[in-house]
Amino acid sequence: MKLLKNLPFKNFVNLSLNQGINVVAALIITPFLFQTLKDQYGLVTLGFTVILLFGLLVNYGFNLNTPGKLALIKGDRKALELMINEVISTRLLISVVLAVMLFVSTHYFNAFSGYSVIVIFSAVQLFNDALFPMFILQGLDRLSWISAANAISKLLYLCLVLLFIKDVADARWVNFILGGTGVVVHAALLVFIYKKEHLHFYWVGFRKIRILLLNNFQFFSSTVASYILINGGFILLENFVSDTELSFYALAQRVSFLLRMVPVFITQAILQKASRLYKEDVTRFNRYLSGSYRNGLAFTFLMGLVFSMSSKWVVWVLAGKHIPMSANLMAILSFLPFLAMLNVSNMIRILVADQKQILAKATWVTSILILLSGSISACYFGSFGLAWVLIFGELFNFWIHRVLLKVNKSLDYYH
Repeated sequence: MKLLKNLPFKNFVNLSLNQGINVVAALIITPFLFQTLKDQYGLVTLGFTVILLFGLLVNYGFNLNTPGKLALIKGDRKALELMINEVISTRLLISVVLAVMLFVSTHYFNAFSGYSVIVIFSAVQLFNDALFPMFILQGLDRLSWISAANAISKLLYLCLVLLFIKDVADARWVNFILGGTGVVVHAALLVFIYKKEHLHFYWVGFRKIRILLLNNFQFFSSTVASYILINGGFILLENFVSDTELSFYALAQRVSFLLRMVPVFITQAILQKASRLYKEDVTRFNRYLSGSYRNGLAFTFLMGLVFSMSSKWVVWVLAGKHIPMSANLMAILSFLPFLAMLNVSNMIRILVADQKQILAKATWVTSILILLSGSISACYFGSFGLAWVLIFGELFNFWIHRVLLKVNKSLDYYH
């Protein structure tokens, strides 16, 4: 209850609803896809993971700093219109370039061998990322709109998958349907936002896009490193295990990594108030952060314990049968949210003090360690080796952030 009390109620409700929709959709669709696609399920998940990595290029860190900028200028329609058009134009340009690169690399250089068709069909997700208006609605404080759009998008996705995915041969269409429904719904939402705010879309010049890319590079770098930390190992795993084992791991990862978003969600929910308190009163800031942090740790530990102990039943619900490997992997990975929560206090302190250099350095050091140790462990111990590397990786991530914060003299309030 203390954690709920410390969070901005409206943002908490909307973020909870948005994440809840994703969880419910995953719980509904995962059993169907796992049983229908069989060994191809792991490759579909792998293809989507690869596209999400390219999607970070499309987003380019705009989700980290643009909402705050929009909140400061939302009374100035011309400035608001310019900033939104700059971001949308930049993201659309990047998505087109990446889609062409993916086609050339798979068609002429045999990239992503074994699942290249799935990757190409998944590329529509890049355009969904380009049109995704979360940064606008965060800045305008209208997160309820994104929750409604997400509900519509996921409902369309579920209906189309159940209607058109019949056997293994249809694996290529799963991610295409997900990205395609997102493109349609988010494009419609963008049109609605422009009309509601009396904005006009226009293409900004390439010179402005170049300046925007240079200015946002550090945020982009940190975002890429964070993604590698969470998902990089899974991309590497495909080189060391069979398609069947990859599918078993993907099943365990699906639930565990949805839970892994809880610390991110808590960070988003408390950041606004924490930023204000940091500017006004450091003592109150530390007290607020400490209370939220303790309750977040308690909540994520309890959540991990529940899912770890019930992993075999969760897998049975998702797969329709008992899969010991998936259950054992989920029992390990269920504690990722708790271990990731350890670093939330460090993250809040970095963000409120705008210490982008610390964030980039810490995340890249951890990500490189994960890639190297994950490759070795996956080679010798398969899925379980990777799972344990991710567990110890979260601990190292907490440690390196803490060390860099203590070393940095400008954050002398850290204790």
